[in-house]
Formats: sequence, C-alpha cells, structure tokens
Amino acid sequence: ANYQQKSWDTAASVFNRRLGEALKVMNVNSNLAGFDSTQAFVDELGKHIKITRTCASDKLTDCFVETIYTGADPIDTTKLKQAKNLNSTTDYGTETIGVQFADGVSALIAYNKSIVNDPYSNEVVKVTGTDQKTVGLSTQALSILYDVSGAKTPNLYTNTKDIRGINIALNVKNFTSQLKDGTYLYIIGTSYNSVDCTNPDSVGYEYCNTNDKNYSTNDWVGAKYTCAQNDMRLPTIDDLHDLYARKGEEGVPTEGAFLSSTEMATYNSRYLSLAGGYENNWDKRNQMNVMCIGN
Repeated sequence: ANYQQKSWDTAASVFNRRLGEALKVMNVNSNLAGFDSTQAFVDELGKHIKITRTCASDKLTDCFVETIYTGADPIDTTKLKQAKNLNSTTDYGTETIGVQFADGVSALIAYNKSIVNDPYSNEVVKVTGTDQKTVGLSTQALSILYDVSGAKTPNLYTNTKDIRGINIALNVKNFTSQLKDGTYLYIIGTSYNSVDCTNPDSVGYEYCNTNDKNYSTNDWVGAKYTCAQNDMRLPTIDDLHDLYARKGEEGVPTEGAFLSSTEMATYNSRYLSLAGGYENNWDKRNQMNVMCIGN
C-alpha cells in the first residue's frame, strides 16, 4: 500500500511539473489565451507536451475511465461533457475533451476562454514545491481531472489517490481513508477557520451553542462546521478511543492528537492522542488537529 501511494504521488508530481512547464511556455509565447474551444486549446497544448489521443466530449470514455469513484456516489464520466460539470464554481462556456498523454496519464480537460496571457505573471501558471513528491500546479487556464494510473484501479478521486484534479469542484466528499467497516476518515489537520460565536452573521454560527456565544474566536466550532461542509462530523471522544483500539487496521492513523466533539466545560472540549491513547481537555479557542468522520 505504501509503495502504491508513493507511486501515485510521484507520478502526480511529475505530471504537474511537465504540464506546468508546457503551460508556462505557452503563456510566455502568448498562445495560452484566445481559444474558443477546449479542442483548439488541446491542439496547441499538444505542441508542448506529447499527447497520443484526444476524445470529443461525446466520447470521453474512449480516453478516460467510465466511472470515477469518490467518497460519495460514483460519477459517470459521460455526464461531464461541459466545463461547468468539472468546475461547478465557474462555467467556462467550453466543452470537456478527453486526453491521453504519452506518459500514460489520462485526463479530462476544460479550457477557460477568459484566460489572459501575461508573461510576467506568477499566478497565471504557478508550479509549487521542489521535492519530487510534492510538486503542485495552479493555473487559471483550465480545469483538469487526471488519472495517473490510466485505466487501472482504483479510479478513486480524492486528490490523494490515482485520480486528482486542478480547479475541480465536483460534488463529492473528500476523505483520507476508508476503513473496512465502511467508515470514512478525512484528516484536515489545522486547515479550518475559527467561527465568531458573538456574531450571528459569522459563517458557521449555527454550530455555536450557548456555551460558545461569549467567544469571538472559537476553533472548536470552526472544526465542527468544516466537517459538516464535507457531509461528515467531528468524532466524539468515544469514536477516537475506538480508532485507537483499532490501531494497525489499514487506514487508521497511528499518531497525532485530534479534537473531539465532546464538550467538557464552557470553553473546554476533549482531545485524544492516537499515539498514546490518552485524553485531556483543550481550550476551544485554540486550534487542534482535526479529523472528520462519516459513513
């Protein structure tokens, strides 16, 4: 399992770097913008990174897997014909094109017609990370869902498995691992925002209870809200004890201290260390690592 994970991570990093370099060259040469269709863009992209096959929007499964598995319902690739189906927050007004690259990566690409060439910009195309395993790519030019293992399983989209995305807003549940009993875990660490429980207009205010409403900075409520946005919940202290008892089972974290939804006092909640199995109080106004749980 570790070998497979490293293989996916390395392949994704290599692909991100190669695609990013191709897009940067196009931007510098002022031929990243100005296309009316994704097909026209892909034709130009093929001059900078080797493409072995392209598939029209009505034949996407000739280039990409038929079913994309997620933490929620599977996605039928044939339903992703339009750009707005890949990136639901923005409608580029273009079609989705299937692509197979020479390195074995397959992809669904939608082009952003509103992109503007700017050879001096660090934002139009931005490659991040230098370590071979952590190279990332951000760009305004396209939405791309790519599979580093081609047609091979698991065909699982979570941005940690074989299918990953850039500017993708599919309506799916993120998760880090799935346990053998069907439970999903999503480790978000400290990547969540606090909630102002003194302000009814604050995002996430509905998750504040009576004890919380004296505090303008409440990370515990922010954690509950973030889990809920992923159709999951903050685990109870009993959930965390159960996970500690299952250490060694595939997908169960073996280290780290995680916040629970169990409240002890006005400004305290409970946390548990999955390394040692001990629990203690934590000030709800301070950040703690968070893991969401769901079925």
